[in-house]
Amino acid sequence: MKTSRVCLSPNSRIWFGTVSLVLIMAFMVLPVSAAEAPYQSYIYDQWGNPVPTPTPYVVEQVISGDGLGIGRLNNPQDLFICDDGTLYVVDSRNNRIIHLDQELSLVRIIDGFESETGWETFNNPYGIFAAANGTLFIADTDNHRIVQLDQMGNLEQIITYVKPEGLEIEIVEFLPAKVVVDPVGRIFAAARNIFDGLMEFNADGTFVGFVGAPTVRPSLYDLFWYRFATKEQRERRAIFLPIEYTNVTLDRSGFIYAVAKDEVRRLNPTGLDVLNREGQWPVVGDVNLPPDTNSSFLTDITVNNYGIYHVLDSERGRIFAYDDRGELLYVFGAIGLYQGAFSRPRAIDTDGERLFVLDEQRGQITIFKPTDYAKSIHHANQLYMLGKFEESTEAWQHVLKYNNLYPLAYSGLGMSALRQGQYQEAGRYFRLGNNRNYYSKAFAYHRKDVIEENFLKIMVGVIAAVIGIVIIARIRSGREKTIYDASKVKGWRRLVDALRYALHVCVNPIEGFWDLRYEGRGSMSAAMIILLLASISLVFLKQYTAFLFNFRDVSQINIFGDIGTSAATFFLWCTINWALTTLMEGKGNFSDIVMATAYALTPLILINIPITILSNYLTLDEGSYYHFFYNLGIIWTGILIFCATMVTHHYTPTKTVGTCVLNIVGMGIVVFLGLLFLNMVSMLTEYFTTVYREIVYRL
Repeated sequence: MKTSRVCLSPNSRIWFGTVSLVLIMAFMVLPVSAAEAPYQSYIYDQWGNPVPTPTPYVVEQVISGDGLGIGRLNNPQDLFICDDGTLYVVDSRNNRIIHLDQELSLVRIIDGFESETGWETFNNPYGIFAAANGTLFIADTDNHRIVQLDQMGNLEQIITYVKPEGLEIEIVEFLPAKVVVDPVGRIFAAARNIFDGLMEFNADGTFVGFVGAPTVRPSLYDLFWYRFATKEQRERRAIFLPIEYTNVTLDRSGFIYAVAKDEVRRLNPTGLDVLNREGQWPVVGDVNLPPDTNSSFLTDITVNNYGIYHVLDSERGRIFAYDDRGELLYVFGAIGLYQGAFSRPRAIDTDGERLFVLDEQRGQITIFKPTDYAKSIHHANQLYMLGKFEESTEAWQHVLKYNNLYPLAYSGLGMSALRQGQYQEAGRYFRLGNNRNYYSKAFAYHRKDVIEENFLKIMVGVIAAVIGIVIIARIRSGREKTIYDASKVKGWRRLVDALRYALHVCVNPIEGFWDLRYEGRGSMSAAMIILLLASISLVFLKQYTAFLFNFRDVSQINIFGDIGTSAATFFLWCTINWALTTLMEGKGNFSDIVMATAYALTPLILINIPITILSNYLTLDEGSYYHFFYNLGIIWTGILIFCATMVTHHYTPTKTVGTCVLNIVGMGIVVFLGLLFLNMVSMLTEYFTTVYREIVYRL
């Protein structure tokens, strides 16, 4: 068999070669996207949804015991970086302290010390702290002591717990796990099974007492059952027992940062928590987790020279960065077997902008270096915290080049615009940054300028409105009052009168609901219009309430879905009410219940729409007016529904209360059964679908 060969002419060869060369050069100069980091990086939007961000940190180096030539690290528990860049690692199960220099080369191994009784070794040490003069404080956990060595490794003192006279708290076993020393020489230890705070010792090792006890936050469920539990059950549950601190560190001002499971605290010299929590999200690690997901477990914390602190989450392998105000800067890290991820992270420390993370299970230290994205955030945040808002403008704009959804960048730009008197522009930036406090301040200044510029027009409008109201009131008062006869009014005038009567029902509910049923003052058409308008007012409230008071994600609002939900809730109430009152000698039929309940919704229309409009002209300081009228509408509507039930069925107030309670319980039961039925239908549908697919595939 012959094969054909394509021959190219000289011109074709030149053309083909030129095209190939151009394509090769194009691929060489086109930007190539970097490989994705092996861990997640994100922040939260204003609704609590994680939003992917550029990677703030990448792996620079990984240190292991084998790499240092000292054998594998066995269950290491702590690390400490000195001001000069030297590093101490607590190799717990090997009962030794590893000392590395600035180049991360081995300096020495401290596996014991000489005492008066001879050579002593450590027993499962868990923590270490190095003072500025080189003195080492080692939490020798299973030896029940804190060992203080000088910079040469010579023993200075051994600190043990001696119960002082008059102390009511009984410590069965002193197991120090972490230790820090403040600038004046006070020694603080976080000990196992100690729930009363940090243990404080004087410089000479004398126990003083406890500081900074973690707060107790029992749930409503726990509080409810605790009231009905027996004495033995209360002792077993111990629901009011505080949690113990898992780690501590110091900032450059000498304040103690401590973590306890899902809590971060900054303790002043008196033990008072002074941590700023002005951020949108609490300083607890991950927020808004799915129901079946474990929450963060905070095991260590480190603070850099700019007040930014990084918190380590051992449960999910995350590192959370917060600024001095408690604002979340970025999140990265994951649990995994690849480089840059963790198996069981235990400790974290910082050297400049680099982060050192100790992995207990792998027995290694991962060193992270910041990317340009993180460096930009740190630089802009530093200028912001120093109050150099104008200078931080360019820095925040640089951050937005990496992440145009970064909320703190918009807040920083807003602060700069606010300082320059550009209030409307500042408000726009603060809204993009979801910063309601400063948005309110910018709006207050902008509103003041608008009022001053249009004062004359505003006053003329107010005076004209007052005059118009007075004229209308006099005209209405001069009319002769006549007895209303519903049988003589027909057509659209009948509908208008029925709608107007809803105003009378709002202020005279007993008389009004009586006349609705027995005097024919209402109509079913008017009731359905009121129901529709009430449903629309709720949607209007959700959609158009001002940014300062609206914490809903308006992009997720389904107008027809919300109106349908309101109508379904309304008719469910009426149906359950009719079913109950039929058995409880109620006098009203289903149409009476529907009409009376619909008329009771009138306050929602009268209040929701005006306060929604008004909210766009209020600041946060004036928000009490908004909340007052919002709650007034709900309470007013509830009172009218109560009166409607009582009058319609000829009930006493006591019987009406019972009926309303049973009505709510009945609605809950119906909803539960409905969801259960839908779930069963879904399961049956899935089952038959699976069977059908199996039959089809096997045939």
